[in-house]
Amino acid sequence: MRGESSLRPLPRESAMLSTFHDPLALRLPPESPDSRRRHVGDLALEETAVARFNALLAQLDPNAPRVTADQLVTLARWLQEQPRERAVAILAERLRRAEHLRRMLNDGDWELDAELRERSRLLISYLHEVNDLIPDDLPLVGHLDDALLVELAWPAFRDQSLDYGDFCAFRKQEQPRGTAAERRLAWESTRLAELALLQQRRDVRSRPYAGGQPLQALFRVS
Repeated sequence: MRGESSLRPLPRESAMLSTFHDPLALRLPPESPDSRRRHVGDLALEETAVARFNALLAQLDPNAPRVTADQLVTLARWLQEQPRERAVAILAERLRRAEHLRRMLNDGDWELDAELRERSRLLISYLHEVNDLIPDDLPLVGHLDDALLVELAWPAFRDQSLDYGDFCAFRKQEQPRGTAAERRLAWESTRLAELALLQQRRDVRSRPYAGGQPLQALFRVS
C-alpha cells in the first residue's frame, strides 16, 4: 500500500494544504551570484562541507534545490534577527518532523519500502552528527543545517509521514486487533470506505434532483 495514493480523508488533507501563511516558515533565500559570504559567526563554511550537504540532499530528494554557502549565511543572519522564541520554534518544528520520521522507522506496525527506509535512515543519521556542516554546539544556528535539510527534503517524506500520522491516530482510537498487516489493513479499509462515502456525497450534490441517472458503483469486488 505504501507509495500509492494517500488514504487520508480529503477534507483533512485539504485543510492542511489550504494553510497559506506559515508563521514558522523556513525558506531558502534566493541565490546571489555576486556575494561570496562564507562566515556564520566565526565559523567559515568549507566548500567541501557544503558539497557534502548538497550530495546528501540530492540523495534524499533529487528535486530539492541545491544550497550555497551564501544562502546559508543569509538564512543564519535572518534566523538570528528573529525573536528568540520564534527562532527556536522554527528549528524545533523541523526537528519534530524528523522525530516523527524516526518513530515511523521503528514502528513494527508500519511498512516502508527499502528505498524510503534507507533515505529516512540517512536523514536521521545526519541529524545525529555533532560536527556536521554547522556544528551543533553553536548558539541558536547550530541546528540550522539540520532544520534546513529536513525542510528541503521533506517533500520526499511528506505523504508517507502524513499517512503514518493518520494511522497512529486510527490505531489509538480504534485499537484494531490482529497482526501488524491486519492492523494496517483495518486502517486502509476504513479510510477507503470514508473516501468512497465522500465521493458518493459529492456525486449526489453534483447531479440534478430531477431526471438524474442512477449512481454508478465506485468499487466492484470480484
